[in-house]
Amino acid sequence: MALAKKAAAQLLIDALRSEKKLKVRVIAVIIQSVVIAIVVTYLTSWYFGLACILVFSLLGQFAHERMTNSITVRKITAIKSLRWNETELENPELLNKLNKILE
Repeated sequence: MALAKKAAAQLLIDALRSEKKLKVRVIAVIIQSVVIAIVVTYLTSWYFGLACILVFSLLGQFAHERMTNSITVRKITAIKSLRWNETELENPELLNKLNKILE
């Protein structure tokens, strides 16, 4: 899928921002899961709380893997559309280059 340079630059910027937000989202999901499991344990029994933790962790892992794969695909697509090497992702001036393309 070939993109225009501006579209590819915007896609890469969005992917990099999503990658940074991913860790915060994972922590939020873990905290919510534990709180809900504690409430369920308090209201019912310990094995229902344990079941909640297991189900929520399975769903969280699935969502994390999907988001990580989506971010990786977007980054690779953008890099190929810009005709850059994948080593450009480690360049500290990457965001400056992308912002110049968007101007």
